[in-house]
Amino acid sequence: MLNKISSVLVLLFFLTGTAYAQSIEELKKQLDEAKEMLEQQKEAIASQKATIDALEKALKELSEKIPPQVIEREAHLKASIARGKELYISKGCLECHGGEGQGGKGPLLKGITLKYGVEYLALSVTNPAISHGAKPSMPAFTELKDDEVRDILDFLATLTPGRENLERIERGKKLWNKLGCLACHGIKGEGGLTGPSLRGLTKKYNYEWIRLCVTDPVVHHGQKTMMPAFTEVPFMDVEAVIDYMNTF
Repeated sequence: MLNKISSVLVLLFFLTGTAYAQSIEELKKQLDEAKEMLEQQKEAIASQKATIDALEKALKELSEKIPPQVIEREAHLKASIARGKELYISKGCLECHGGEGQGGKGPLLKGITLKYGVEYLALSVTNPAISHGAKPSMPAFTELKDDEVRDILDFLATLTPGRENLERIERGKKLWNKLGCLACHGIKGEGGLTGPSLRGLTKKYNYEWIRLCVTDPVVHHGQKTMMPAFTEVPFMDVEAVIDYMNTF
Protein backbone atom coordinates (compact mmCIF):
# COMPACT_ATOMS: atom_id res chain seq x y z
CA MET A 1 0.00 0.00 0.00
CA LEU A 2 2.77 2.43 0.93
CA ASN A 3 4.53 1.66 -2.33
CA LYS A 4 1.43 2.64 -4.31
CA ILE A 5 1.08 5.91 -2.39
CA SER A 6 4.73 6.69 -2.98
CA SER A 7 4.33 6.05 -6.70
CA VAL A 8 1.34 8.38 -6.88
CA LEU A 9 3.19 11.12 -5.02
CA VAL A 10 6.20 10.82 -7.30
CA LEU A 11 3.91 11.07 -10.32
CA LEU A 12 2.19 14.18 -8.90
CA PHE A 13 5.52 15.85 -8.16
CA PHE A 14 6.67 15.06 -11.70
CA LEU A 15 3.55 16.48 -13.31
CA THR A 16 3.64 19.58 -11.10
CA GLY A 17 7.31 20.16 -11.93
CA THR A 18 6.64 19.78 -15.65
CA ALA A 19 3.76 22.26 -15.53
CA TYR A 20 5.88 24.68 -13.53
CA ALA A 21 8.71 24.38 -16.03
CA GLN A 22 6.31 25.01 -18.91
CA SER A 23 4.87 28.13 -17.23
CA ILE A 24 8.39 29.48 -16.64
CA GLU A 25 9.26 28.98 -20.30
CA GLU A 26 6.06 30.69 -21.39
CA LEU A 27 6.74 33.66 -19.13
CA LYS A 28 10.31 33.90 -20.44
CA LYS A 29 8.97 33.88 -24.00
CA GLN A 30 6.49 36.65 -23.22
CA LEU A 31 9.21 38.64 -21.48
CA ASP A 32 11.52 38.30 -24.50
CA GLU A 33 8.71 39.43 -26.83
CA ALA A 34 7.99 42.44 -24.60
CA LYS A 35 11.68 43.38 -24.56
CA GLU A 36 11.84 43.12 -28.35
CA MET A 37 8.75 45.32 -28.72
CA LEU A 38 10.23 47.85 -26.29
CA GLU A 39 13.44 48.00 -28.31
CA GLN A 40 11.45 48.60 -31.50
CA GLN A 41 9.53 51.41 -29.81
CA LYS A 42 12.78 52.95 -28.58
CA GLU A 43 14.17 52.88 -32.14
CA ALA A 44 10.98 54.47 -33.50
CA ILE A 45 11.08 57.21 -30.84
CA ALA A 46 14.76 57.85 -31.57
CA SER A 47 13.97 58.11 -35.30
CA GLN A 48 11.09 60.54 -34.67
CA LYS A 49 13.27 62.63 -32.34
CA ALA A 50 15.96 62.80 -35.04
CA THR A 51 13.34 63.97 -37.56
CA ILE A 52 12.04 66.62 -35.15
CA ASP A 53 15.57 67.84 -34.41
CA ALA A 54 16.30 68.08 -38.15
CA LEU A 55 13.08 70.03 -38.78
CA GLU A 56 13.75 72.41 -35.89
CA LYS A 57 17.27 73.00 -37.17
CA ALA A 58 16.00 73.66 -40.71
CA LEU A 59 13.32 76.02 -39.38
CA LYS A 60 15.86 77.92 -37.33
CA GLU A 61 18.23 78.25 -40.30
CA LEU A 62 15.36 79.41 -42.50
CA SER A 63 14.12 81.97 -39.98
CA GLU A 64 17.64 83.37 -39.69
CA LYS A 65 17.67 83.94 -43.45
CA ILE A 66 14.31 85.78 -43.52
CA PRO A 67 14.84 89.57 -43.77
CA PRO A 68 13.69 91.50 -40.67
CA GLN A 69 11.25 93.57 -42.77
CA VAL A 70 9.49 90.40 -43.93
CA ILE A 71 9.13 89.17 -40.35
CA GLU A 72 7.78 92.58 -39.36
CA ARG A 73 5.29 92.57 -42.23
CA GLU A 74 4.09 89.06 -41.32
CA ALA A 75 3.65 90.08 -37.69
CA HIS A 76 1.70 93.17 -38.76
CA LEU A 77 -0.56 91.08 -41.01
CA LYS A 78 -1.17 88.53 -38.26
CA ALA A 79 -2.17 91.31 -35.86
CA SER A 80 -4.41 92.87 -38.54
CA ILE A 81 -6.18 89.53 -39.10
CA ALA A 82 -6.77 89.15 -35.35
CA ARG A 83 -8.25 92.66 -35.12
CA GLY A 84 -10.36 92.03 -38.22
CA LYS A 85 -11.80 88.88 -36.70
CA GLU A 86 -12.72 90.75 -33.52
CA LEU A 87 -14.47 93.46 -35.59
CA TYR A 88 -16.24 90.83 -37.70
CA ILE A 89 -17.68 89.34 -34.51
CA SER A 90 -18.38 92.58 -32.61
CA LYS A 91 -20.16 94.20 -35.58
CA GLY A 92 -22.44 91.19 -35.95
CA CYS A 93 -21.18 90.15 -39.40
CA LEU A 94 -21.40 86.47 -38.46
CA GLU A 95 -25.16 86.78 -37.90
CA CYS A 96 -25.69 87.17 -41.64
CA HIS A 97 -22.50 85.74 -43.15
CA GLY A 98 -21.70 82.96 -40.67
CA GLY A 99 -18.79 82.48 -38.31
CA GLU A 100 -16.59 81.19 -41.13
CA GLY A 101 -18.05 83.29 -43.94
CA GLN A 102 -20.22 80.40 -45.12
CA GLY A 103 -23.17 82.67 -45.78
CA GLY A 104 -26.77 82.61 -44.54
CA LYS A 105 -29.05 85.62 -44.62
CA GLY A 106 -26.09 87.34 -46.28
CA PRO A 107 -23.89 86.13 -49.14
CA LEU A 108 -20.98 83.74 -48.89
CA LEU A 109 -17.72 85.53 -48.05
CA LYS A 110 -15.29 82.67 -48.56
CA GLY A 111 -12.96 83.57 -51.41
CA ILE A 112 -14.53 87.00 -51.85
CA THR A 113 -11.17 88.80 -51.73
CA LEU A 114 -10.12 86.75 -54.77
CA LYS A 115 -13.17 87.93 -56.71
CA TYR A 116 -13.37 91.64 -55.94
CA GLY A 117 -10.93 94.52 -55.65
CA VAL A 118 -9.96 96.04 -52.30
CA GLU A 119 -11.62 99.41 -53.00
CA TYR A 120 -14.89 97.78 -54.01
CA LEU A 121 -14.94 95.56 -50.93
CA ALA A 122 -14.10 98.49 -48.67
CA LEU A 123 -17.07 100.41 -50.11
CA SER A 124 -19.26 97.32 -49.68
CA VAL A 125 -18.58 97.57 -45.94
CA THR A 126 -19.04 101.32 -45.47
CA ASN A 127 -21.57 101.95 -48.28
CA PRO A 128 -23.22 98.65 -49.29
CA ALA A 129 -25.59 100.40 -51.69
CA ILE A 130 -22.60 100.41 -54.07
CA SER A 131 -22.68 96.63 -54.37
CA HIS A 132 -26.10 95.59 -53.06
CA GLY A 133 -28.36 98.14 -54.73
CA ALA A 134 -30.34 101.18 -53.52
CA LYS A 135 -32.06 99.29 -50.67
CA PRO A 136 -29.40 96.97 -49.26
CA SER A 137 -30.24 94.74 -46.32
CA MET A 138 -26.65 95.15 -45.12
CA PRO A 139 -26.09 98.14 -42.79
CA ALA A 140 -23.53 100.78 -43.69
CA PHE A 141 -20.65 100.67 -41.20
CA THR A 142 -19.73 104.31 -41.73
CA GLU A 143 -18.19 104.56 -38.26
CA LEU A 144 -15.32 102.26 -39.22
CA LYS A 145 -11.97 103.85 -39.89
CA ASP A 146 -9.94 102.98 -42.99
CA ASP A 147 -7.48 100.81 -41.05
CA GLU A 148 -10.37 98.94 -39.39
CA VAL A 149 -11.90 98.17 -42.78
CA ARG A 150 -8.48 96.99 -43.92
CA ASP A 151 -8.32 94.70 -40.88
CA ILE A 152 -11.68 93.17 -41.77
CA LEU A 153 -10.58 92.55 -45.36
CA ASP A 154 -7.36 90.93 -44.13
CA PHE A 155 -9.49 88.58 -42.03
CA LEU A 156 -11.81 87.83 -44.96
CA ALA A 157 -8.76 86.90 -47.03
CA THR A 158 -8.19 83.96 -44.66
CA LEU A 159 -11.61 82.47 -45.52
CA THR A 160 -10.99 80.08 -48.40
CA PRO A 161 -13.79 78.50 -50.46
CA GLY A 162 -14.73 74.84 -50.06
CA ARG A 163 -17.65 72.55 -50.96
CA GLU A 164 -20.19 75.36 -50.63
CA ASN A 165 -18.89 76.72 -53.94
CA LEU A 166 -20.08 73.56 -55.69
CA GLU A 167 -23.56 74.17 -54.29
CA ARG A 168 -23.46 77.79 -55.49
CA ILE A 169 -22.36 76.70 -58.96
CA GLU A 170 -25.37 74.38 -59.19
CA ARG A 171 -27.60 77.23 -58.02
CA GLY A 172 -26.01 79.54 -60.57
CA LYS A 173 -26.70 77.02 -63.35
CA LYS A 174 -30.39 76.96 -62.45
CA LEU A 175 -30.50 80.77 -62.40
CA TRP A 176 -28.67 80.88 -65.75
CA ASN A 177 -31.55 78.91 -67.25
CA LYS A 178 -34.29 80.67 -65.26
CA LEU A 179 -33.12 84.20 -66.14
CA GLY A 180 -32.84 83.30 -69.81
CA CYS A 181 -29.07 83.81 -70.11
CA LEU A 182 -28.77 80.70 -72.30
CA ALA A 183 -31.08 82.23 -74.93
CA CYS A 184 -28.36 84.73 -75.90
CA HIS A 185 -25.13 83.22 -74.57
CA GLY A 186 -25.72 79.49 -74.95
CA ILE A 187 -25.99 76.67 -72.45
CA LYS A 188 -22.29 76.78 -71.53
CA GLY A 189 -21.49 80.37 -72.50
CA GLU A 190 -20.51 79.43 -76.05
CA GLY A 191 -22.41 82.40 -77.45
CA GLY A 192 -25.24 82.66 -79.98
CA LEU A 193 -26.81 84.92 -82.58
CA THR A 194 -27.65 87.72 -80.14
CA GLY A 195 -25.05 87.37 -77.42
CA PRO A 196 -21.25 86.98 -77.37
CA SER A 197 -19.32 84.02 -76.03
CA LEU A 198 -18.63 84.30 -72.32
CA ARG A 199 -16.09 81.52 -72.08
CA GLY A 200 -12.99 82.61 -70.19
CA LEU A 201 -14.63 85.90 -69.17
CA THR A 202 -14.05 85.31 -65.46
CA LYS A 203 -10.36 84.70 -66.20
CA LYS A 204 -10.07 88.17 -67.78
CA TYR A 205 -12.24 90.24 -65.42
CA ASN A 206 -13.03 90.14 -61.71
CA TYR A 207 -16.51 89.69 -60.27
CA GLU A 208 -16.91 93.42 -59.71
CA TRP A 209 -16.66 94.16 -63.46
CA ILE A 210 -18.89 91.22 -64.44
CA ARG A 211 -21.50 92.14 -61.83
CA LEU A 212 -21.96 95.49 -63.50
CA CYS A 213 -22.36 93.74 -66.86
CA VAL A 214 -25.29 91.86 -65.34
CA THR A 215 -26.94 94.56 -63.23
CA ASP A 216 -26.06 97.69 -65.24
CA PRO A 217 -24.73 96.67 -68.68
CA VAL A 218 -24.89 100.24 -70.01
CA VAL A 219 -21.75 101.02 -67.99
CA HIS A 220 -19.65 98.66 -70.10
CA HIS A 221 -21.65 98.26 -73.30
CA GLY A 222 -23.19 101.69 -73.90
CA GLN A 223 -26.76 102.89 -74.25
CA LYS A 224 -27.54 100.73 -77.28
CA THR A 225 -26.72 97.45 -75.59
CA MET A 226 -29.18 94.59 -76.13
CA MET A 227 -28.30 93.15 -72.74
CA PRO A 228 -31.13 93.69 -70.21
CA ALA A 229 -30.27 95.13 -66.81
CA PHE A 230 -31.00 92.57 -64.09
CA THR A 231 -31.30 95.24 -61.41
CA GLU A 232 -33.82 93.27 -59.35
CA VAL A 233 -31.72 90.12 -59.08
CA PRO A 234 -30.35 89.78 -55.50
CA PHE A 235 -26.62 90.13 -54.93
CA MET A 236 -26.30 86.48 -53.86
CA ASP A 237 -28.00 85.26 -57.05
CA VAL A 238 -25.77 87.37 -59.31
CA GLU A 239 -22.71 85.95 -57.57
CA ALA A 240 -24.02 82.40 -58.03
CA VAL A 241 -24.47 83.03 -61.77
CA ILE A 242 -20.90 84.32 -62.05
CA ASP A 243 -19.68 81.27 -60.10
CA TYR A 244 -21.39 79.14 -62.76
CA MET A 245 -19.80 81.26 -65.53
CA ASN A 246 -16.44 80.52 -63.90
CA THR A 247 -16.86 76.89 -65.04
CA PHE A 248 -16.96 77.83 -68.75
